[in-house]
Amino acid sequence: MTPEGTRRTPVMLQLHRSVHTDAVNVTTSMLECFVAIVDEHGLGNAARALGVSQPTVSGTVRSLETELGVELFRREANTLVLSPEGAALLPLARRTVLDHRAAERVVDELRTTNPGGAAPTVRIALSDRSTTPELIAAFVAARPGSRIDVVTIADPAEALAQVRTGQIDCAVVPDSDAPSDLVHEHLPDDVRVLALPPGSGHVGTLDQLDAAVPLAVLAPTHRVGVGVVDALAGLGIVATVVLSGVPQQALPGLVAHGIGAAVMSESMARSVAAAGGSVVPWPAPPSERTRIVYSPNWVAPLINSSIDQLDRGQSVGTKTNHS
Repeated sequence: MTPEGTRRTPVMLQLHRSVHTDAVNVTTSMLECFVAIVDEHGLGNAARALGVSQPTVSGTVRSLETELGVELFRREANTLVLSPEGAALLPLARRTVLDHRAAERVVDELRTTNPGGAAPTVRIALSDRSTTPELIAAFVAARPGSRIDVVTIADPAEALAQVRTGQIDCAVVPDSDAPSDLVHEHLPDDVRVLALPPGSGHVGTLDQLDAAVPLAVLAPTHRVGVGVVDALAGLGIVATVVLSGVPQQALPGLVAHGIGAAVMSESMARSVAAAGGSVVPWPAPPSERTRIVYSPNWVAPLINSSIDQLDRGQSVGTKTNHS
């Protein structure tokens, strides 16, 4: 979505000027440049993000300021800072850009989908900590026949940035990363377990682990692995991180093949149990709760329906929107 070489539909905004009131002709490309400067922290970064030259971005924003009759940015110590007028315009500009992109996506889907065909694609970002099986099953159950694109984004900040720009429709992020400018709500608590490889014996609880047998631990990150080791040490169990940097989705297969033990969601551990391994309840701290985050566009009803599927009729909390 760039200002150069892209067709744009003018967006008519009724704004009250200080002297008089009239209609101004503001294009989506103008607003997109304005939002990009704010999000990318400067003209140069905005130009790179939009795939255009810096003079193009600068000229487009000057045209926007001329059209509106207000100054949107002020320069302080070689840094562009939003003016009060710019801060007031930003929420509307961001929503307009997102709505325009959503409309373009719907039109593109209609052009490529026959009547009665598949529903529009929903793009969802998941990290290695996300509850992938339950979440995708919920989406499928909520809208049979829909196309779902799953994108793995390890950095929650990057996932949220792509939700804001309309590159993806929603993201599942840790509770601590949930933003104030997007709609978000808790997913049902995910039951965490310690999956043990085949040959570990019949273990039902953590205190039944054999303290005399050192435990090899697999983890998506070294930090997570150290946390598991420390928790086991509190029970007198000697454990060592033998493999880290493992995608969450790969952990069940590695545990089932006897490489080591790993903490994962209960649903992901089913394949380990089927292979002869053991599954032990694992206490997950509240900070590991997750939220689904999305922009309030056309995908919202699908998100709500999916959460209903996930929750199986129980309340998951109050929807929050601080935009």
